[in-house]
Amino acid sequence: MYGRLWIGIVIALAVTALTAAGCAQVEQRQRLAEPVGPVMRTPVGGTIATITKDRDLPNAFGRADIYARTVDAGFVRIIYRGRDADGSVLVEQVNVDVKSNASTMTRAPVIYTGTQPAVASSRERGVAYGTSRTVSVASPADQMAMSLPGATQFSIPKQRSLTLPTGQTVEFISAEAHQLLFRIVDQGM
Repeated sequence: MYGRLWIGIVIALAVTALTAAGCAQVEQRQRLAEPVGPVMRTPVGGTIATITKDRDLPNAFGRADIYARTVDAGFVRIIYRGRDADGSVLVEQVNVDVKSNASTMTRAPVIYTGTQPAVASSRERGVAYGTSRTVSVASPADQMAMSLPGATQFSIPKQRSLTLPTGQTVEFISAEAHQLLFRIVDQGM
């Protein structure tokens, strides 16, 4: 009897250790919303680039969710503010950071298979919304805090480019008083 109990404890500990070790570290990502390559145009006050930020949804062990769910972490927006007298490009960088207590313990699980209708289940009351392909569930237990946006204005000298936090480069083709022609390129282009 003690042998079976011992084997059961060892198996339970091994499964728990493998489950906890199988999850990756929580990572934060930044993604560029605009296309890379084509020449684009924006007016004064228009967006040059938007970088969305998200992070992995942490589980009870502080590791990444095994279903790859994410939490919004904010965005960075680069805005064209005009041209200076010397021809330099005036830009504004707006940073919005979002803090959240969201975890696998505050988010309702969502189950979806391609052949069956979507099913949402939760121990808490929440709101389900979506289309026939996706369903999102917003739990009332998630709390988000957004600090006031931080904005920085600066100028980029004529014939220079701007490197984005995601690694791409903004090449300024023509900066006029009312509009900007530019292109976003990858590092290797």
